[in-house]
Amino acid sequence: MSHATNHQGLTLLEAVIAMALFFVAVLAFAGVAVTASKGAAASKHLTVATTLAQDKLERVRGSGYDPAAARETTEAYGTIPDFDMYQRVVRMETGRPVPGLQTATVMVSWADDLHSVTVSTILAP
Repeated sequence: MSHATNHQGLTLLEAVIAMALFFVAVLAFAGVAVTASKGAAASKHLTVATTLAQDKLERVRGSGYDPAAARETTEAYGTIPDFDMYQRVVRMETGRPVPGLQTATVMVSWADDLHSVTVSTILAP
């Protein structure tokens, strides 16, 4: 007489191993998702800061060369409408890079000055 063995289903050990592999895969995916989310947030801050800096630089450029312009002005955190997380500093240097020219530099900072973007232009009379 022959005994036919018919194994259906999984053993407990096989089920535990399958679950462990599943959880490792889920944790790996979660780590990638967190990293991607942080990268997206950093990219957003960089884009906003660059836009704020370029906008201010365009306004300074529109005002033209002014040797009497304040050397440095600061829009502190919470004072830029709709952008409370950012600070903007405009620095005007007359006679730089050469006499008769003026350098305008705009720096936008965020995360309590841990990150910043700086843009500059040269103005002539």
